[in-house]
Amino acid sequence: MTKQFDFDKPTDRQGTHAIKWDKYSADVIPLWVADMDFEAAPVIIDALKERIGHGVYGYTKADADWAQVIVDYYQREHNWAIQAEWIVWVPGVVASMNLACLALSPAHQTVITPEVIYPHFHAAPNNSNKKAYYQPMSNTQQRLRVDLDRLDESPTDDAKVMLFCNPQNPGGCVYSAAELNKIEAFRAQHNLIMVSDEIHADLILDQHKQHIPYGRISAEAENNSIILGAASKTYNVAGLACSWAIIANDGIRSTFQKAMHGIVSEINPLGYEATVTALEKGGPWRAELLDYLRGNRDYLAQEFASIAGIDMLPLEATFLAWLDVSALGLDDAPAFFEAAGVGMSPGAGFNDKNYMRLNFGCQRSVLEEAIKRIRKAVAAR
Repeated sequence: MTKQFDFDKPTDRQGTHAIKWDKYSADVIPLWVADMDFEAAPVIIDALKERIGHGVYGYTKADADWAQVIVDYYQREHNWAIQAEWIVWVPGVVASMNLACLALSPAHQTVITPEVIYPHFHAAPNNSNKKAYYQPMSNTQQRLRVDLDRLDESPTDDAKVMLFCNPQNPGGCVYSAAELNKIEAFRAQHNLIMVSDEIHADLILDQHKQHIPYGRISAEAENNSIILGAASKTYNVAGLACSWAIIANDGIRSTFQKAMHGIVSEINPLGYEATVTALEKGGPWRAELLDYLRGNRDYLAQEFASIAGIDMLPLEATFLAWLDVSALGLDDAPAFFEAAGVGMSPGAGFNDKNYMRLNFGCQRSVLEEAIKRIRKAVAAR
């Protein structure tokens, strides 16, 4: 089948104030923070050009039709029937996570969060003077997930909020229905509010896996959860700052929205434009993106299998490889790889210093050069 989109096309992000590219000098390939180096879908670029052409970019109120786009998207893509009034627009998923901790958990109480998770999960409870309890993780069959056999170790007497990430970041685990049901049984037993970050829901690489929104598990799960989503990761529009929170429970939604007042800014018109266009018209681009990312994942898995001392976990979702580098016996793994010319996210930031996270949302040629550098550095040790 003829491809419509060229993901091999080089892009130059130097001089654009890109966080990803400005962190290192020009001789280090940046494969760290989770945005991709591909141009956005042409349909999104065209929509933005048209909106920019209007020339006025004032305060923007979300149109009711835009919420309906999200309703239709969840029904079409995830077989979950939601209502437009459940949707709260927020500039970012991290902001929503912090709002939930601030508004729904009394001061100095415990917020339950996965132990190995991206850094904002660990920061959010502390940002609002809450204690964080790190749920133990399991790596059975090389699937990094919350340890379902140790859920009851969580201190629940003073806990009200539980943070969750599906697909898991890092590690890329896509939770099954059976796994979600066990987690929901624990949540229900202790009357917790689940805050589920599902920003990578549309980046499922394993074609035998299916993303299940937490609110789809049961009516009770739906009524006691906040589901966080965005087009930002899938369609590479994170800089436009637009996301949503789905909150079925009227009381929880009201409390969440009150916490936003005077703190959370309105979403800019370009963020709305990109998000709505992506969900309505971005499907063909996303399908080809997933094929390309699967190829990148498979390439990395093949290459790392022949590099002694680095073990890449099998990846079910996301464009973020989780690499066990403990066998290399490095005193400072991030510095070692940076000296080799490859900048990755240190595992210590995710609460496991034995790992590094590699962002493969980039052109294959970039990965090939990165692998060449890593292979050379490891061989020279």
